Amino acid sequence: MNLKQLRYFVTICEEGQITAAAKRLHIKQPLLSYEIKQLELELETSLFIRGPRGISLTDAGKVLKPYAEQITELSDVAKTKVKYLDKGISGSLSIGSISSSINKLPNQRLLKLKKYYPNIAINVIEGNTYKLLGYLEKGLIDLAILRTPFSSKGVIGYYFDKEPMVAVSAKNNQKDTVGLPDKYLKIDDLSNKPLIIYRRFKELIENTFRNLGFNPLIVVRCDDARTALDGAKVGFGTAIVPKSAILQVENEGEKDIEFREIKEKALETQLAIMWRRDDSFNPLTENFLKMFIGK
Repeated sequence: MNLKQLRYFVTICEEGQITAAAKRLHIKQPLLSYEIKQLELELETSLFIRGPRGISLTDAGKVLKPYAEQITELSDVAKTKVKYLDKGISGSLSIGSISSSINKLPNQRLLKLKKYYPNIAINVIEGNTYKLLGYLEKGLIDLAILRTPFSSKGVIGYYFDKEPMVAVSAKNNQKDTVGLPDKYLKIDDLSNKPLIIYRRFKELIENTFRNLGFNPLIVVRCDDARTALDGAKVGFGTAIVPKSAILQVENEGEKDIEFREIKEKALETQLAIMWRRDDSFNPLTENFLKMFIGK
């Protein structure tokens, strides 16, 4: 059994016909039939049932198929990695990023990577944590900058320092800020305040409030931290968002909102840069991680 035979076998499985497989492989049909026959002789079993409408797999063929697919795929990955090792790096790097991670999105490091490897293409894809996690698990992006909490099944990564949530309200809005301390809040300070929350934190916020004996007064739920901040700015209520989200808009010159840090460990979250657990990095991704987190 050799790699060529397994590749031929996989191609026949995909095409469903010897003739179509031979055409795709750019070889003569008799040669393809001969190689498959040699494989069957070595395995001492038939792999295909040949019929007038094409071929189907025998039970032995069904057992072999996933192994053959994995072996040929690993061969392709190994070939690519070895090829790039001595010839420099090219290709593309796709990074998913949530909107509140702008302070962690490594723009300067990306520029440095681009300077070292001018032939690369860098794609930054924005989305919420769950959307990007799905992209990552399906292999549509190489890395994702996400925010806890999320299920880490199938992915691993590097977690940044924990950060608190903050309560954000419009400046000079007495309705939302009356009676609040100047800098730090406790959960009970927000017990009777209309709240704007990022939808994915709904369970976390509700459980934290209830564990301390309060029911949160949630008036707006949204799917993005920026939307929550906009709601606070126009006076819908007090937005609860991660601290990095408010630092981001402050850096952009926003002056119409103010924030107070919520002193409650149960509400702390983390940004994390994640990759697939079973992933073998291409040189470009590996070099980026070395620049970014010293991996």
